Amino acid sequence: MRRSRLRLTPALLLATAFSFVASAGAQPFGAFVSVPGEPTQSYLSIPHDASLNPTGEFTFEAWVAIRNNSAAEDCRSIAGKNYMQAWWIGLCTVGGKPTLRSYIKGGGSARSGGVIPANEWTHIAVTYDGSTRRHYINGEQVYAYTESGPLTTSTSEMRIGGDVSWQHTPTGAIDEVRLWSVARSQSDLRFWINKTLPGTPPGLVAYWKLDANANDAAGGHDGTSHGAAYLTSPVAGGCTGSASALCLYNRFLVTVQWRDNAGVVSNAQVVPGVGTAQSGLLYFINADNWELLAKMVEGCGLNSRYWVFVSGSTELFYRLNITDVTHGVNKVYFSYNGTNPPAITDTDAFAVCP
Repeated sequence: MRRSRLRLTPALLLATAFSFVASAGAQPFGAFVSVPGEPTQSYLSIPHDASLNPTGEFTFEAWVAIRNNSAAEDCRSIAGKNYMQAWWIGLCTVGGKPTLRSYIKGGGSARSGGVIPANEWTHIAVTYDGSTRRHYINGEQVYAYTESGPLTTSTSEMRIGGDVSWQHTPTGAIDEVRLWSVARSQSDLRFWINKTLPGTPPGLVAYWKLDANANDAAGGHDGTSHGAAYLTSPVAGGCTGSASALCLYNRFLVTVQWRDNAGVVSNAQVVPGVGTAQSGLLYFINADNWELLAKMVEGCGLNSRYWVFVSGSTELFYRLNITDVTHGVNKVYFSYNGTNPPAITDTDAFAVCP
C-alpha cells in the first residue's frame, strides 16, 4: 500500500444514522459502529497488549457493510495493528473489484482475495494455521496461500476502522469483531456466523460486540472511540410483502438471495396464493417447484423470543435475511453450495417481544 497509489476521494459524511441503515439494511447484531470514511478520522483505539499479536495461529473475523470510494487502487482499513510490522485486514480495489486484503507478517506480506459487496452486511474472516492463510466471505473459503513461520508483532495500538500506519477508513459500518489466537475452521466460522459467542471459547483473544461502546466482551481489551458514532436505536423500513419478499406477523420482512452454479445471484420469488400471515413459500426458478418454506412462531410466552423455522430442498447457495422492522434487528442465515441444508430451527432468533 504505497501512499502515492491511494486516491483520497473525500467521502460524504452520513446525514443521519437512519439514512445509513436504509442504504445498508438492518444490522446483524443490534447496535454497530459507523465509520463515515475520509476525510473524517474515525476509528476505535485499543491499547497495545502482547496478546493482540498472535504469533502461532490467527483468526480475525467481523461483519462489515462498507465501501471505498474509488475505482483506482484504494485501500481502507477494517482493523490493524500496524500493517508495516504486524497484521492488518482491509478493503482494497483490485482489478476494479472491492477485495479483501490481509497482512499478517508486516510490510510485504499482502495477499488479496475475495470480493466484499458494497453496502451489504458481509461476514469476513482471515485465518492462519501455521502453514496456510485463508480468506473467507460469508463462511465460504475464497482464497488460500501457503506460507510458514511465526507471525510478526508490533507494539503499536490496535485500531478498528483504521491502522496507525494506514489511517484510511472505509465508509460504512463494522460489527462483531473477533480476534483469535487459533485458526478457526470453516465449520466453526459457519456455525457461529450469526450467533453471539457465549463466554470465552478457547483461543478467543478479544471480542468487540460494538453495542454502544468499544468494550471487549472477552475482557481486558476495551477501546475508545475517536470520531466514530455508535448507533444504539436503529430503525428499519416498512414491512410490505411483494413478489420477492414475505411479510410475516406484519413486522418480519423475509427475503432470499440465491446463486446458481455459474455464480449468478438472483432474488427468490414468493409462491403466489400460498401461505399465511406467519408462513410462506419461496422458489428460485419455477413457481411450481418450491425451494423454501419459511415460518415465524411467536414464542414470547415461553422464552421471550420470536422463532424462525425454515425447511429447504436445494443444493444451491442461498442467503436468507429476516428483519424485524419495528426494531431494525436483522438475522442472516446461509446455506452453502453442494450441501443438503438442514432445517433451520432457531428458537433464539429475535429477542424483540412483544
